[in-house]
Amino acid sequence: MPDEELTAEQANQKIQNLIGLPVSRPWKGYGSAIFLELGALVQSPSGQRRTRHKGEACIHLDWDWRCEAGSAVVFGSSNSSPAIERGIQTLQGAKVVGIAINGKVPEVSIEFSNGYRLISAAMLPDGSEWSVRLGGEIYLSVKKGVFLLGRGEGAGQTDEEEAEFKHAYETATRWGCPIVEPKLGSCQDCVWMRSIDGDGHFLEYGVCTSVDSRMDGRVVHIEGGCGAFCSG
Repeated sequence: MPDEELTAEQANQKIQNLIGLPVSRPWKGYGSAIFLELGALVQSPSGQRRTRHKGEACIHLDWDWRCEAGSAVVFGSSNSSPAIERGIQTLQGAKVVGIAINGKVPEVSIEFSNGYRLISAAMLPDGSEWSVRLGGEIYLSVKKGVFLLGRGEGAGQTDEEEAEFKHAYETATRWGCPIVEPKLGSCQDCVWMRSIDGDGHFLEYGVCTSVDSRMDGRVVHIEGGCGAFCSG
């Protein structure tokens, strides 16, 4: 199916079908890219580790975006990878109550039932960096200000992304989940844990900075712990 050029009005009409769909699976891609699977989930072909469950539709925002609540930015693409991962999980279950494409450099804005608003914000010369899978494998995207409807490249993973997630998985398999008994609490709740910035399984790890812990200066898992646990 060759790409079909649309007007801004036609593009806005196409995406109105997403209103009412819940965010059934938010997930983080490579770098600061995020994906929001909407509606009922179905099994994807094997080998697609991060896209193993696809929704009826999907919103993809690439490198630059922010999530607002009222007049405040709650989180955005400039946050660390773990913070982005935590942030998009707050959209889980929220329904799309409004969606629109605006601006001379077309950007997409999505409003959710939990009061959050997600907005793309291109910072590169090529223009907008977002796409919407409308159903099946039909995508709406923008290239250099032109709205395109078609199969295109979609919002999948590059070889670089696959390699990063594979590396993270293999590393996590080696590291496991370090625990020093007695365990008084989980590392993810301890003030002395500093998260590792990365993708995939790296999001589950950090570094212990407690001088009183035997794990001081070592990699720890969010579910690990020791007797020097401190909740603040």
